[in-house]
Amino acid sequence: MQQMKRGHYKKDEFQTIMDKGIKYVVRHRETSILIATVALIAIVLIIVLAPGREKQNPEADMLHTQAMGLVTMGRLQEAENTLLDLTSKYSNTRAGKIGYYYLGTIYYNTGKFDQALTNFEKFLSVQKRDYLLVPSARFGAACSAEGLKDYETALGYYKKVSADKESPFYLMAMLAYARVTGLLGNKEEAREMLEELLEQDPPPDIVSDARFYIGFFND
Repeated sequence: MQQMKRGHYKKDEFQTIMDKGIKYVVRHRETSILIATVALIAIVLIIVLAPGREKQNPEADMLHTQAMGLVTMGRLQEAENTLLDLTSKYSNTRAGKIGYYYLGTIYYNTGKFDQALTNFEKFLSVQKRDYLLVPSARFGAACSAEGLKDYETALGYYKKVSADKESPFYLMAMLAYARVTGLLGNKEEAREMLEELLEQDPPPDIVSDARFYIGFFND
């Protein structure tokens, strides 16, 4: 059976760093345990510090900051423990809600796909509006479901992300949606979706992957 090619992570402009990080996760799902979690921190911290109407708590914010510091140092077990403390005590604050998102990220990075999916879904259940984190959590949930070989659940999440053409994750979600569609046996539909994706003039890396999967599903 033809093997899917591997990609290489590299730093990019601020606007695309989250896309690049998640793309790396998807394409190295089977060979890499730890990804560049730090690549997501800058965006999340800006979101956390932005003014909002959600309840805030100084101790919750302190635990969140502590967890992020531990993540940057690669001390994921300690970060996990801190986030568990945060989410158990302050789940009604913005920091607590985002804690579920980061737990999902940490569990995914360490191959605990079931726990990752659970925490991404917890985040999505309490956070309905967030231009970056909601689609990112859906994408993370989809990747986690794929790790569990639950392709139907993965497909559902990819479909939700790809439904919003204004989302910064739209093109990546379209690519993943088509890929999983093909893996579920609907190869002709997958090829059609990939051809439609190419018509939207996506970035070169998306073009390369889309063409690869078209060839993959032609075999």
